[in-house]
Amino acid sequence: MHKLYYNTGLSDTLSESKKREAVWRVVGQQIVFTQLSFNGTFDVDAWDGYRANRARILDHLYQNEISNTVILSGDSHANWVSDLAHPNDTSYDPVTGEGAIGVEFAGTAVTSSSAFGSNISPTDADLISSFLVETNTELQWSEGFFRGFFLLSIDSETLNATFYGMENITFANLDAFPTAQFVVKNGQNRLSRPVADDNVKAGALKSSVMKA
Repeated sequence: MHKLYYNTGLSDTLSESKKREAVWRVVGQQIVFTQLSFNGTFDVDAWDGYRANRARILDHLYQNEISNTVILSGDSHANWVSDLAHPNDTSYDPVTGEGAIGVEFAGTAVTSSSAFGSNISPTDADLISSFLVETNTELQWSEGFFRGFFLLSIDSETLNATFYGMENITFANLDAFPTAQFVVKNGQNRLSRPVADDNVKAGALKSSVMKA
């Protein structure tokens, strides 16, 4: 049975942050927090292998009304952006984001192969992303072709996350381009709608897939 031994410590830290009236709670950690189903299979090395611990953290956020929590994740070799909510909770609306308690930004690798396949094409990667955002309720954007990084810009009212893809990873260079940009407003506890202004340069948005 899996157990994350820092689970209680994380909950305590979130509460302490609220008590000292911090505006944002930005939590950097290694593995993807949001539930991600791949045709009914789950990555048990991510938080999907620690479901009870994840549920306790989400319960803590909801029950203590802790706002503006932003989880930063990695270790999956793909990009993921999600609202935070209990998996399969019908009180969360993926269209409006109502019922969410925060957001997650998960970044890809800088040079390692894609989680979707080492030689996958952009078109095939986007097809996989489209399937994933359609079948995973909290997942709002998925992108699995480009290697890259993301940057946060934060002030007291707004958090902006801009994801970048590298045109070429065979040598050190600055040829990155913005693939998607997301906004979170103070107190909203969800990605601002329309998510990414309904405009991304790679990957798949839930809003676009659901309209198709």
